[in-house]
Amino acid sequence: MKKAWNDVKSFVTIIMTIGLIVLLLVPGINPPSEIVALYCTSYGAIITYFFTKKDKDKEGE
Repeated sequence: MKKAWNDVKSFVTIIMTIGLIVLLLVPGINPPSEIVALYCTSYGAIITYFFTKKDKDKEGE
């Protein structure tokens, strides 16, 4: 189960990063500024959660 969670974390990270790059750098896409702000905030929260989460197995708990 732990390996599956790491795969989900990697998948979500890659998909969110690709989405952010498309949203910001593709010239034909011009979403409202509220959508960009919401996506960037969500992206930051999700990435922060995944990469600051403590691993209980490694702590010995």
